[in-house]
Amino acid sequence: MKMIKFPSIEQFRSIVRDVKYQGKDENGNPIMDKNAKMPTLTFTGTVKLHGCFEKNTKITLANGEEEKISNLKEGTYVLCYNEKTNKNDVKKIKKVINQKLNKEWCKLIFDKTEIICTKDHKIWTENRGYVEAYKLDSKDIFKPFS
Repeated sequence: MKMIKFPSIEQFRSIVRDVKYQGKDENGNPIMDKNAKMPTLTFTGTVKLHGCFEKNTKITLANGEEEKISNLKEGTYVLCYNEKTNKNDVKKIKKVINQKLNKEWCKLIFDKTEIICTKDHKIWTENRGYVEAYKLDSKDIFKPFS
């Protein structure tokens, strides 16, 4: 079996995102079907989950209220920014991950907001796309929720 190393889970997801598996032919070869359901992926190894917010970070809910990220549950609808449409979007939380690992934190200070996150948390910028928090600089442009 050939092992391929991906620097980030996003790269792995982008490769398997469009693979749809219908079954096997008489020779045991996979049959791919564009209309088939997405496959269930099973893999062995470690996946690094990039980026965490500090537990007291306020998240804007779909109704405009704010809630600490540590209080959010699966199924809650939150407001998020869609960089493809350049508009705010509402998304449902599919999975909540709580980690008790040693992390390197950084504080991002905006005009009226402070965000504490891990150094590797990716933040959307208008000028450079997603950038790890510790690599942000004064030239980066941020889109506030409106």
